[in-house]
Amino acid sequence: MPNIPKSVSLNASPISVLNTIRANASSTYQERIPVATQDNIREIGNAMMQYQATQNEFLDALVNRIARVLITSKSYENPLKRFKKGLLEYGETVEETFVNIAKAFQFDPAVAETDVFKREIPDVDAVFHKMNYQNFYKTTISNEMLRQAFLSAQGINDLIAKIVDSLYTGSEFDEFLIMKQLIVDAANEGKFYPVNVPAPTAANATEIVTTIKGISNALEFMSPKYNAMGVLTYTKKPQQVLILNAQFDAVIDVNVLASAFNMEKAEFIGMRVLVDDFGSLTNVVAALVDESWFMVFDNFVGFTEIYNAQGLYWNYFHHVWKTFSTSPFSNAILFTSDSIAVTNVPVAPNSATVTKGQSLQLSASVTGTGYPPQGVTWTVSGTSATTSAITSDGLLTVAADEPNTSLTVKATSIYTNSVSGTATITVTD
Repeated sequence: MPNIPKSVSLNASPISVLNTIRANASSTYQERIPVATQDNIREIGNAMMQYQATQNEFLDALVNRIARVLITSKSYENPLKRFKKGLLEYGETVEETFVNIAKAFQFDPAVAETDVFKREIPDVDAVFHKMNYQNFYKTTISNEMLRQAFLSAQGINDLIAKIVDSLYTGSEFDEFLIMKQLIVDAANEGKFYPVNVPAPTAANATEIVTTIKGISNALEFMSPKYNAMGVLTYTKKPQQVLILNAQFDAVIDVNVLASAFNMEKAEFIGMRVLVDDFGSLTNVVAALVDESWFMVFDNFVGFTEIYNAQGLYWNYFHHVWKTFSTSPFSNAILFTSDSIAVTNVPVAPNSATVTKGQSLQLSASVTGTGYPPQGVTWTVSGTSATTSAITSDGLLTVAADEPNTSLTVKATSIYTNSVSGTATITVTD
């Protein structure tokens, strides 16, 4: 299970930082470095610069005790922070499973004696999210920078800021950009349910809000429409998150949106996330997702350092390994002013020969305009009643007692059920 770090605030003064480091330092450090006061900052600096070991011990404590606390506490502060799932302390792969709801059977005592011991295997889908980001951030602290830090109490603050800002800000900003790119990639791959809205203006704001509210209400009911895998699921309002384009948010009154969701403004702000834009999705104004849609984990966050004796400087490295992914089982809606249409559902292979008792994996690619969803419903039929079956992801298994010599496999767009594609399967003994 992922471990979500607790938020930690560091409001200590430079003097407190110096004395905290000293209190936890070695006896040699404590002998050489006096207790810090407002008046002896330079004295501490002079004592430290005379002995390499105290410099190393000070910077090591500063980075690993002070900077690391700050970075940990801020690691959930990008605009999409609420979607992060925490730290995976072991392994680099997350398995996400979804168990579909059980189907109903007609009560019939006549068949109970033969069916009671038959197995009913649960319909379980699974996807894997693998670590796909291993970067590090680097900063250099020179002897001269360390010396300058001890000219005043503000100099200590500046040194901490350099370490924290250069490492943390780079890591945090990149994380935000990648999480936004997950939205872009999911849209281009047809993993959203797109909804058309007009280009937002003050005049049509109420119309757009009404559309968003209607979809939000629909998500509270069990449906296969709104997730990429087409599984039966729902999302109650407290688990819904509305991600808004900054320009769209400027047009739409937050109070109007809050009232549309039957919430107080303060309560609604908790389900609203503001981003500057949606990258290359220029006509997308908002996304409404289940809070479990983002599958983003920290796999490893660590510091290492090395002193370059020839150059008289320390190099510090902030390693960040992460998993960036999204859940195909979670509801995700995209509101766009692009026109949306499904035009074709080609099935591959469109013809094949399968021996009885064997299986064949088929795939369907939904084409159209306006980010058409790739979700399809699979069915198999023949001129006679079929005993063969096909799974929700297109795996056809031809039964050993299949009476048909030819089967028709059909993939129907979940988004537009009037558009479908077929494949012809020849059955052989």
